Amino acid sequence: MKRIPTYEEVQRIQSAADEMGRDNWLHKVVFTYQWWILIALTVLPIILWWRLVDRKRLFEIMTYGLLVALVTGFLDAIGVETDAWDYEYDLVPLLDVLIVYDISALPVTYMLIYQYFHAWRAFAIAHIIVSFVFAFVFEPILMWLDIYHPLKWEHIYSFWGYFILAIFLRWIMGWLVNKRNTA
Repeated sequence: MKRIPTYEEVQRIQSAADEMGRDNWLHKVVFTYQWWILIALTVLPIILWWRLVDRKRLFEIMTYGLLVALVTGFLDAIGVETDAWDYEYDLVPLLDVLIVYDISALPVTYMLIYQYFHAWRAFAIAHIIVSFVFAFVFEPILMWLDIYHPLKWEHIYSFWGYFILAIFLRWIMGWLVNKRNTA
């Protein structure tokens, strides 16, 4: 019969793993070229977005972007926790997710498409292209840089995930905007 560990045993092992992860980050990650790439991939999209954002629709566009960040962060955490993928290099040692994608690269890209492509058809086509680029170009580059390691995951799953997320959140935003306008 399989022995089930107690909560205290799991907590002790998790605490030791967290400490080892922080030590690894401090001595083997921070200030590597991969870490600097992650810094750039966090800061540059936000600067670009701030220059391009339609300030008249700032609240709506930011709401969409925050929904993207919230959902991608949640899904990323599930993927890491279930060993579908992992990250060797993190921007900060406190999170197991690729925070760069979750709070910058994906939300900024999605917000720009949301801003510029008003019609559903154009929005969907733009997101098919973006989903392809993120899944089949950027993910392999992140693998080549040793940042991203898919374990039980395929790029095609990411493609569909990126696309469905965009469509679903656009639908949610349409519903929210409609509720605001009818209130």
